Amino acid sequence: MSLLKNWLRAGAAVVAVVASVLLVAAPAGAAEPRSAIQAGAENVVQVTSANYAEVMEMSRTKLVVLDFGATWCPPCRQMKPVIERLAAQYGGRFLLGEVDADTSRELLTRYRVQYLPTLVPVRNAAELPGSRMIGFKGETALRAWIDAQLAKG
Repeated sequence: MSLLKNWLRAGAAVVAVVASVLLVAAPAGAAEPRSAIQAGAENVVQVTSANYAEVMEMSRTKLVVLDFGATWCPPCRQMKPVIERLAAQYGGRFLLGEVDADTSRELLTRYRVQYLPTLVPVRNAAELPGSRMIGFKGETALRAWIDAQLAKG
């Protein structure tokens, strides 16, 4: 168990160093896009602290699923194309808000995310209680989870 704890601490330290290097390497004058919706991604939004309020406003009219993940996370990489395809197939019944765990640490803290991937359903700017999905259990389980969240209203 001690070996596992040390390995997890080392991994967290590496992530922190990489994130700080990326933040320093970003151009100082670079501004984030004003619109939250990325072109070419149907019903998918990249959520950052800069557009978080706009996304929460969208949650007042439809379900928003916050997808906390990272590019270095294998289950996140497996789930990403599946959940993006489902967002398109559901035809706007829900909005997928992708949150990059490395660049949006404040959102991970706000939602107390401990594991990746984590899906958090949001309606009316509030998390639906007891409704998180942690990990990727396949498309069938993901579709059933989305249907259950949509049924909550």
